[in-house]
Amino acid sequence: MKVYVYPRGDASAEAFQAACELVAREAGFALAETPEGADVAIAPMLSRKIPRSKYESPRYGTLVFHPSALPYRRGPDAIRHAVAAGERVSAATWFWCSDGLDEGDVCEQEVVVLRPGESAGRAYHTRFVPAGLRALRRALEGVLAGTPRRAPQDPSLATYDGRFVREGV
Repeated sequence: MKVYVYPRGDASAEAFQAACELVAREAGFALAETPEGADVAIAPMLSRKIPRSKYESPRYGTLVFHPSALPYRRGPDAIRHAVAAGERVSAATWFWCSDGLDEGDVCEQEVVVLRPGESAGRAYHTRFVPAGLRALRRALEGVLAGTPRRAPQDPSLATYDGRFVREGV
């Protein structure tokens, strides 16, 4: 089986992307050069919309990482919004890419507990990334078995947060 990993193209994303590639190789996947040549694609740091022709081209589709308990806190800056709201629980989610913003079926989720006073950046690196990598391993095991999970999101529970804006700035 082959996996394509969407690059983000900036240094801040390289470590997570490389870790996702390592998880895929350890699970038994070879890396594909294009999404069309893959059984599954993964987008660990997606910051743009992928055309349907691309995200549907892998046999199983394309998995996207989101640092929230989807369908709650769809949109960018989910961790910053959760921290600013004083929330203690969130999740690392891999969902199947669709035409909607963060609306695809959930493949895997892992609960993330936030520490009081913890910064969004620290939480991302110490909690969300490790949880995301564990959830990715489970997602890829499902693909290898030919039975990837696809749990529809409940739209009645969905929320959307736009870009985080600091008060007073």
